[in-house]
Amino acid sequence: MIALRKKGSLPLQALAWAWPTVRGRAGAAAGIVVLSFLASGAALLPPYLTQRLVDDGIVGGRMDVVLQLCGAFLALLVAGVAVEAVSRLAYLKLSAHVLFGLREQIYRHLQTLAPTYYARTRGGEILSRLDGDVAEVQRFAIDAPMGLLNAAFSLVVALALMLSLSPLLTALVFALVPLHVAALLGSRPWLERSAQAVRQQSAAMSSFFVESLRAMKFIQATNAGARQEAELRAHHGDYFAALRRSQVASLGAGGVQRILSGLGVLLVFAVGGSLAAAGELTVGVVVAFIAYTTRAAGPLQTAAGVFMGWQRAKVSLQRIRELAAELPTVTSPAQPVALAQPVRGDLRLVDVRFGYGEARVLDGASLDIPAGRKLALIGASGAGKSTLIDLLQRHYDPGAGHILLDGVRLDRLDLAELRRRVVVVDQDPVLMPGSVRDNLRFVAPDADEAALLRALDLAGLARFAHAGGLDKAVGASASALSRGERLRIALARAILQDPAVLILDETTSGLDLPVAQAIVMAVDRVFAGRTRIVITHNLASVGELDGVVELRDGALVEQPPARPPAPLLRAV
Repeated sequence: MIALRKKGSLPLQALAWAWPTVRGRAGAAAGIVVLSFLASGAALLPPYLTQRLVDDGIVGGRMDVVLQLCGAFLALLVAGVAVEAVSRLAYLKLSAHVLFGLREQIYRHLQTLAPTYYARTRGGEILSRLDGDVAEVQRFAIDAPMGLLNAAFSLVVALALMLSLSPLLTALVFALVPLHVAALLGSRPWLERSAQAVRQQSAAMSSFFVESLRAMKFIQATNAGARQEAELRAHHGDYFAALRRSQVASLGAGGVQRILSGLGVLLVFAVGGSLAAAGELTVGVVVAFIAYTTRAAGPLQTAAGVFMGWQRAKVSLQRIRELAAELPTVTSPAQPVALAQPVRGDLRLVDVRFGYGEARVLDGASLDIPAGRKLALIGASGAGKSTLIDLLQRHYDPGAGHILLDGVRLDRLDLAELRRRVVVVDQDPVLMPGSVRDNLRFVAPDADEAALLRALDLAGLARFAHAGGLDKAVGASASALSRGERLRIALARAILQDPAVLILDETTSGLDLPVAQAIVMAVDRVFAGRTRIVITHNLASVGELDGVVELRDGALVEQPPARPPAPLLRAV
């Protein structure tokens, strides 16, 4: 669960959200800060050495001082390069650790959300938040604290050195700081609006690619390529316009800061030069002070960068908070009830009511399926058969009534345990990228080679399995396999899961009758004695049954069976 729901300061929330992933690397973060301080110190010493080189060495005619200071310059240069290299590599490791941790945190939350969330949310929008928005928050959460710490250290050291050279010139330069602050505050709304527009257009483009690539075969078949290209060009135009506005906003805010920094340098030239001409300052002091004025602008630029970065991060954090606000519809109980072993697979629905908003799908549905029975579930399209499956696997909980497995309410069972016991094979099974072996082990990671081959054999893919089929790539969207092969691989996965209840959701729909009957025979052979629910529009393809129930008007209505079975409906 993502802890972003409490009210409070958004910057603090960004840092608090990242803190659990940073906490394990606190030592590495502290080391990076120390290395950063060393690098900043090495960068601040050269102007001071320059003052001595000019005044004591060159003007004073001391070549020994010149050579000593040149050696010191070289040592600082080498040390600075080494420290910077070590610091950047350490930062890369820390930054990657935090980014990956935050992304895993979001992905973990996404796995708890109900199917309705994915039905109403564009895939590209989710991808944009999972990738771009998380990366933006990560950059701010790591870069901002470290950048500000380093900037504060550099500013304090530079201020001390500048005061030692000339209090008057120091006061002159730092008198411009209020102007820097005012310029930043004035640019805030512009920066925030432009960042929001860029993230929205990026999400829209991601959604376009996700949806169009998934539908490419349909686009080709309908000769819609030109229209899709025109839509892509429109997305490009909108994205470029938003990107240009964001760039103009950043350039404007950054440009004002650079102008003010340059103004400080010019003031030092003018005032310091006149003081040097009057003999009140040495040339070396003026040269060193100009260098420090430039370096003192660095921390101010860093603060400005953090400010502008926060405007972008704030937008991304808000988008992530919207995702975090999507609460899981179901969770495992704190103290789940264990099923008695062995699990029989007895299912019972007691006056189950469920709907999506105002639309009622199940309205007082009751059903008793004794363990080991094979039941056909029929009903018109949209009657709620898929909803019933989602309730059996507890993607949702009923609005009223209960569903029980072996006498235990589903909401009292551990979710992972329930979904191991109730397995669904649908008409378009999902196969993950990789090989057939990868897909079988997706549900049974510890299964050995013999178990995989046996599962394929039982599913009717013996020749396929022993001809190197385990190593066969399934292809993008399982396009390298026929539909029959995909269904049999899904059946092999169910065999490996060893469920107590198997649900076939239109599994044989659209297949030739002999192929459909062969798959049903394999199911009946392997899962004999297990509870089976077959959702179908064609009873001729599902073999012998113990009963038929129709889902009609939110109720489960028993149909006359082909042979007398035990009662399936129980008065409630």
